[in-house]
Amino acid sequence: IEYAHGGTQPIRTVHIPGAEMGNCAVDPTSGNLAATFSCPPCGYQNLAIFPPGSDDATRYEAPLASKVGYDNKGNLFLADFDVGNEIAELPGDSSQFQTIALDQSIGEIGSIQWDGKYITVQDLRAPVTISRIAISGSVGTVVSRSKFGPYMRDASYSWIAGDGTVTFPFSTHGDEPNKLGIWKYPKGAHPAHTIKKFGVGGHFFGAVTVSLAPSSAQPRR
Repeated sequence: IEYAHGGTQPIRTVHIPGAEMGNCAVDPTSGNLAATFSCPPCGYQNLAIFPPGSDDATRYEAPLASKVGYDNKGNLFLADFDVGNEIAELPGDSSQFQTIALDQSIGEIGSIQWDGKYITVQDLRAPVTISRIAISGSVGTVVSRSKFGPYMRDASYSWIAGDGTVTFPFSTHGDEPNKLGIWKYPKGAHPAHTIKKFGVGGHFFGAVTVSLAPSSAQPRR
């Protein structure tokens, strides 16, 4: 479901009949929407790519198709939360997937996303980290890791914004993230701002995203 910045009514909805949708990402070069899904009637297909403005997706049987993220060149990267030593790539000019072995293992993979320079992989297990990965052929090398708050017990999927921050839900007690933290990125360490007291009555955050205002709407300084 897509919303305009600041909007409360959906402006576009796509779906696959009979499927439970999972993670999604948008290709900055083409506007394609990649989405993972689970659908017993669909056989082993688990990845759909929707062209801009279209409800008809190209479906794939993809490896590690749980989390998805594009880089700045239209290459799609995929990861599975319980496979921490490899990711997969669907190059922008190809329909063939390739597996990328990581030189360092990630405990439990959360978000996989582009940070402006590297593809990154979040580790949901404490201590929560985001690894910046350089890809060369079929090998991914962790060039640096940002660490977030040693007091964290659990975290959910993060969002690296274009303003030098990263936001994600977390918990300090129990395994249900009920707080939101905003950190300087890639600095990490302690949060610059925390929003607490959510998740009352067993509700908690599974993920977060940030919609930055268009440049024309930004206040002058």
